[in-house]
Amino acid sequence: MGQNIFSTPGSSPSAFESSTSALAALFAPRVVVAQDPAEVAPNAAEGSYTYAIVQSAPTVAADEVETAADAVEVRIGWGTAVLHVAHLTPPRSFYVGSDEGKDAKADLAIPMDAVGAVRAPLVLTGSDGSVSVVAFARATGRVELPGQPAMSLADARARGLATPCAELEGASVIRLPAGAKAHLESGGLSFDVASVKAGKKVAGRIRLDGRSLPYTALSMAVHLGVLGAAAVFMPPLAMADEGSIPGDQMAMIQQMLATTAEREPEQKQDESTADTKTKESEGGTGAQAMGESGKMGSQTSRDTNKRYAVEGPTDNADPHLAKSNLLRDAGAFGMIGVLSTMSAGDPNAPTAIWGRDEALGNDPRSANGNLWGQELGEAAGLGGLGLTGVGEGGGGRYEGIGLGALGTIGHGNGLGNGQGFGPGNGLSRGLGRGTHTQHGPVMRVANTNVSGHIPPEVIQRIVRQNFGRFRLCYENGLRNNPNLAGRVGVRFIIGRDGSVSNAANGGSDLPDSGVVSCVTRAFYGLSFPQPDEGIVTVTYPIMFSPGGA
Repeated sequence: MGQNIFSTPGSSPSAFESSTSALAALFAPRVVVAQDPAEVAPNAAEGSYTYAIVQSAPTVAADEVETAADAVEVRIGWGTAVLHVAHLTPPRSFYVGSDEGKDAKADLAIPMDAVGAVRAPLVLTGSDGSVSVVAFARATGRVELPGQPAMSLADARARGLATPCAELEGASVIRLPAGAKAHLESGGLSFDVASVKAGKKVAGRIRLDGRSLPYTALSMAVHLGVLGAAAVFMPPLAMADEGSIPGDQMAMIQQMLATTAEREPEQKQDESTADTKTKESEGGTGAQAMGESGKMGSQTSRDTNKRYAVEGPTDNADPHLAKSNLLRDAGAFGMIGVLSTMSAGDPNAPTAIWGRDEALGNDPRSANGNLWGQELGEAAGLGGLGLTGVGEGGGGRYEGIGLGALGTIGHGNGLGNGQGFGPGNGLSRGLGRGTHTQHGPVMRVANTNVSGHIPPEVIQRIVRQNFGRFRLCYENGLRNNPNLAGRVGVRFIIGRDGSVSNAANGGSDLPDSGVVSCVTRAFYGLSFPQPDEGIVTVTYPIMFSPGGA
């Protein structure tokens, strides 16, 4: 494309004018105008004309896009639609129609009516590399040879350029030298075959900007340094396996996960309904008293290890307390004698706000003592009905004394009439009433840490009842070391059902790991009252010493 620069006659353009005109022509917008606008009317119907790309630049030299190798270009169309295009490099025969077998395949499937046969050749190549086009019997068209005007198929046959085709009856073969092409039409299809040069392959190369290479290399070095440092200093997390974690630690982790994943207990809809679930293997009939928990006993006594009692016949089917606290009234009004004669209450028995006018139990005598003890008698307390605190009740929901869910006034938790948690009716703790000189190993309890809703006294009592298990573990250790002594701390969790769900070493200094493990495992067999809410975590230390003669 170019633009002519004209000047007035008799004058020649100056260099400046030439440069200015050239720049104007270079940056002027390109306007493509149809060669003959009158060929298409403005109101022409859609489909009566076609669009074409108008060349706007010089033709590219052939040597820039082609090679010296020969090729055959085949294009098959149906009206204005192109059905198939193939570039055969190196040249080879090209067949149309349908497949006739393994060794007779067609390159393009077309109807038999278009070529007059089931399978017909369109291009044939000779042993010398020559290329020929096959004109079907009913085909029309033209042939263009290099340096000659286009001729019809009839003219080509008349001039002797077409010879009979041996593979297709009635068809003729026309040789196409380099640069020749043929256009055939048959059965509504068009076939264009041209002998051309093979095109060059498009080079797909990666080009890098050399200016960015130093920054890319520096970034790669930094990232490799960070990854290398992580590989050296970080522990191999992916290499961990079950064998690298001891079995007791694995069990403790699983138990901790199980207990912490427990849901909070559902709110009971009717709190007035008594819980009738009991354990038949536990003695006593007491139900935990209502109200804020307070330590049971007398505020004036200094004795310990004495349990409360309410005087009455042993076969009394309705033991109950009085609602008047005579000792408290006497301290307030100073009229002990008057109150003693006017009130029907027993001055030595515990009282409760929900009690009756007089107290009546099934014990031989009345005593304002603790909830448990080895014998009847007055013991130090805060005037309540529970194990801890300074209130008047026991922290429960029932009109009774104890920790059970049945009965009214009892000394334990269960169906018997004794105290304690063991089987049978009576003092199931196995405590003797006489004197005994200790000759065997000595076990003492240090400060117990309890986190939950079970009083520490209850936990200590149950653990003490099972001291025989722990003593057996310690005696096995004394066989190897007669002077073995130290502290074994056990950290265990009491589940919602009262069983021990996890027990582990909670800080021990006893120099025998076998004894520590034995004592820890022994806690799994203990059973505690069911916590009111959630779970209970306990750290229980036991001091072991050989003992004396």
